[in-house]
Amino acid sequence: MSGEQTFVKSEDYEKNRKKSADEFIEFMEICLDEGWSPTKCPDGCIVEPDGICPHNFKSDLLELGVI
Repeated sequence: MSGEQTFVKSEDYEKNRKKSADEFIEFMEICLDEGWSPTKCPDGCIVEPDGICPHNFKSDLLELGVI
């Protein structure tokens, strides 16, 4: 590392965070429409929107309280 610090303007951060949140919501809407949801499982399991994978990880929609 060069030792230089980079600073992000707060309005840039907020804009990127909002864009990121909007993209995530759009992705979750697609998942619901298609009848599946990702999980935080390290094996990459996908489950039904209200499901739990064999490794005991809940769907992201369950984790977020959407369902």
